[in-house]
Amino acid sequence: MLKSKLLFVILLIGVLGSSLYWAASHYKYDIYDAAIAFELEQAQLVSKRINVSNLDIAYLEGPRRAGEETVLLIHGFAATKENWLRFAGQLTNRFHVVVLDLPGHGESTRDFSLNYDLETQVENVRQITQALGLGQFHIAGNSMGGAISALYAAKYPSEIKTATLYDPAGIHEVESNLEKHLHKGENPLIVSDTESFKHLLTFAMEKPPFIPWPITEVAAEKASQKQKINSKIFNDISSGKSGQFKAELKKIKAPTLIIWGTEDRVINVGNADIFEQLIPNAKKIIMQGIGHAPMIEVPKESASMLAEFAANPA
Repeated sequence: MLKSKLLFVILLIGVLGSSLYWAASHYKYDIYDAAIAFELEQAQLVSKRINVSNLDIAYLEGPRRAGEETVLLIHGFAATKENWLRFAGQLTNRFHVVVLDLPGHGESTRDFSLNYDLETQVENVRQITQALGLGQFHIAGNSMGGAISALYAAKYPSEIKTATLYDPAGIHEVESNLEKHLHKGENPLIVSDTESFKHLLTFAMEKPPFIPWPITEVAAEKASQKQKINSKIFNDISSGKSGQFKAELKKIKAPTLIIWGTEDRVINVGNADIFEQLIPNAKKIIMQGIGHAPMIEVPKESASMLAEFAANPA
């Protein structure tokens, strides 16, 4: 009798498990959308769109209260505005927060005829900030977004109150794990399927957040659909000249905070010293045990650093 009951329970669990798997597979995009909607609500962010110079730009915006300063957040290569959700949620009670999907990324215009190099993206961001009427603001970016933020601060100094750069791209004098892969003709940043997406998460982050299966599956599908455009974007941003980028960093007038994870496999933490030396009035924080995306790995701590620096950059 006991064996019969045990067999029945095992079969029941198997049936329920299969049913739940089927339901999750069938409704995975609904589950994904619901999860994003929940995160947006928690962060007090609203999805919006704006058209500038024939570019359809998707962005997120928090409450815009009188007297509060604006923080503009710029994601990295092959990333999206959603990378900042939990980070931004730490700031929306104190700042007017705007988070962009850069052209070629996320839900913004994706066009193979466009140039996606750093300088062009700086001008794209400038047109967006002008259209949104941001005036003076704090700018922050991760990886490619960090390089764009730095160039923006150099070119439009009167608009930037502070710049915060999380593991920024643009200087690669100290070789990274990524560059070793690139020498072999491999690019772990460009996703082609679910397995390569999972590898990207562990490659880019030392402490990746837990992501339930249906969410991972949809995110992987969305990323793999952008394989070709991401390859073009990577080629565009890789065409820049390091010497010119370094020269621009010296023009930055805004107080600048450089934040870098010791376990960054995408851009070696050793390059943080070069950024600090080139940018006048720069400060550097090295985060132990963190990878390439501090704003995802430790969003509360990373956001707190920005908030404290914006309030007291001296």
